[in-house]
Amino acid sequence: ADRVVLIVKIEEQPTGELSFGAGYSTSEGVIGDISVTERNLMGKGQYVRLGFSGSLERAQVDFSFTEPRFLGRNLAAGFDLFHKEVDFSSIASFRERNTGGNLRLGFPIANNTQLGLRYRLEREEIYDVKSNASLAVKESEGEAFVSSVGYTVAYDTRNIPQSPTQGIFVSFSQDFAGVGGDVNYLRQVTDTRGYYPITNKITAVGRLQGGYIAGWGGEDIRMTDLFFKGGETIRGFERAGIGPRDACQSPTTGKRINNCTKDPLGGQAFWASTAEARFPIPFLPDAIGLQGAVFV
Repeated sequence: ADRVVLIVKIEEQPTGELSFGAGYSTSEGVIGDISVTERNLMGKGQYVRLGFSGSLERAQVDFSFTEPRFLGRNLAAGFDLFHKEVDFSSIASFRERNTGGNLRLGFPIANNTQLGLRYRLEREEIYDVKSNASLAVKESEGEAFVSSVGYTVAYDTRNIPQSPTQGIFVSFSQDFAGVGGDVNYLRQVTDTRGYYPITNKITAVGRLQGGYIAGWGGEDIRMTDLFFKGGETIRGFERAGIGPRDACQSPTTGKRINNCTKDPLGGQAFWASTAEARFPIPFLPDAIGLQGAVFV
């Protein structure tokens, strides 16, 4: 009398998808992407993705694999492979080609807290440098191998990660380059965001972020490893529009250099803060997912 027979019928939903996308970016112009994703490879719950994306200034291909229960434990392990070519000639007088991969492992360490570990090996090449480029750009020309280990600690209590209305998100990352390779540096980045519902429709959002990078072992920091910030950090700025630029002056005579491009040189440290109020756009259905914001 204390037993019940349950009959459960399970119908698996499609776990693979082919997606296309197109749009417009203020930094890259017309953009597009195509990807193939499988979230349950051979019925084992493994995640696989192959993606192609690009614009008039960028071409990129990447492949990712994730095992969500590595060694039968609550460990998410995987790897990424990528190749990317970017044309910076419109803002910094050079082109860049990156090829490499990551090994990663992630697991929970407390309530709402995750720790991610990673190893990255990457070949970076700066090429097609213009004759009137800045001296810092010319000194970076050529190829280098970057071998680094790093970690990220993230605390997340947001109710809806894609479009939160309450909760906080805090992350801290460090990457140590110099485990072999040609480059030595220690880089750290932190990001803190808070969300508070003013009304059922209006959400207050605060964000504070910052980063710092320093060389070690007597190594100078390469220009390409520095921070380049623009409209993605403070809205309204051009790509790489924040930070020091070439003064276009001769280091010996102090005279202006003709045809100088005033390339951005990157920064060793950055910080930014934002306060905003988000609200639904009137007369548009919520299902569209567009929001308005007033920010400072």
